[in-house]
Amino acid sequence: MAMAEKISDISEFGLIQRIRRARRAPNRNMILGIGDDAAAFRLSPGCVGLATTDTLLQGVHFDLRYCSYADIGWKAMAANLSDIAAMGGRPLLALISLTLTGSQRMEDIVQLYSGMRALAARYRVAIAGGDIVGGREFSLTLTVLGEGQEDNLGRRSGARPGDAVLVTGALGDSAAGLELLQAKGLFYRKAGMIPRDQAREARLLKKQLRPEPRIIEAQALARAVTLHGMIDISDGLSSELWHLSRESRAAIIVDQGALPIGSQAVKISRLLGKDPLNYCLHGGEEYELLFTLASKDLSKAGKALKKIGATYSLIGQVAAGRGVWLVDAGGRMSPLEDRGYKHRPS
Repeated sequence: MAMAEKISDISEFGLIQRIRRARRAPNRNMILGIGDDAAAFRLSPGCVGLATTDTLLQGVHFDLRYCSYADIGWKAMAANLSDIAAMGGRPLLALISLTLTGSQRMEDIVQLYSGMRALAARYRVAIAGGDIVGGREFSLTLTVLGEGQEDNLGRRSGARPGDAVLVTGALGDSAAGLELLQAKGLFYRKAGMIPRDQAREARLLKKQLRPEPRIIEAQALARAVTLHGMIDISDGLSSELWHLSRESRAAIIVDQGALPIGSQAVKISRLLGKDPLNYCLHGGEEYELLFTLASKDLSKAGKALKKIGATYSLIGQVAAGRGVWLVDAGGRMSPLEDRGYKHRPS
């Protein structure tokens, strides 16, 4: 059997050439991609450029005991595409910078890029370049450039008193999946608690390992209505509600009974003996859209989302004042704690 080829045995330019040879996603905005000192692309008429970047560090943002290199690549791409979607925009190209320790195999990097390319190709996003360096810790940084309508961008500061508050999809499945992954060894030792059927387990974990950015939904909304407040749910619903409240200088009142708790979150919470509401409110890495709209636009927004098969829920309203409030089944209103994921520099 041939030994696995290590990255340390390949020059930087040799690795770039192998990455470059892979099939690219078609993108009519691209003029120049990998191979020049900079990528070149064009914007559509009436659009402005959007840019976002994220770094994922081994041991902080991902754990190779629980996920594959392809999963890491997919999630890194999803996080950045979701940021463009949160502005009501369309992603165009991605730049990828890797810090490699030298212990990675060529196959690991092939799988990493396969995960990124699989999701990028779905939305015609071109992988247009980047950088590769050596270091002590494995990490990847993605920068995604996109475009949005100049006169209709979703903003964290856009929520207005009287607006309806909505979310796409269901919430809590990703955080529940992560907790299941972390407890996986324990569960397999307790016979019968988790099925050994890999297909069923994959469904339980899909939202954590292969999240879907809501790009199509964001563009449908931008075409149909005037966007007000908008943010993606990356750090948890409670955290994102607080971001909207602070940036918009408004109060947000949420109906607990209207929250769309995911079916997988409910299943996993039963196995773990946890409250699924906590997964829904405080779990991160959902990449669903949280947005506010003028009441008069609710019908148009609903029709636009239903037309593309998207699900959404009306969960509350924006009011004058400050803070985020949760109304329970008995009508009691209490402050909602900001317990989402907090990014802390080491």
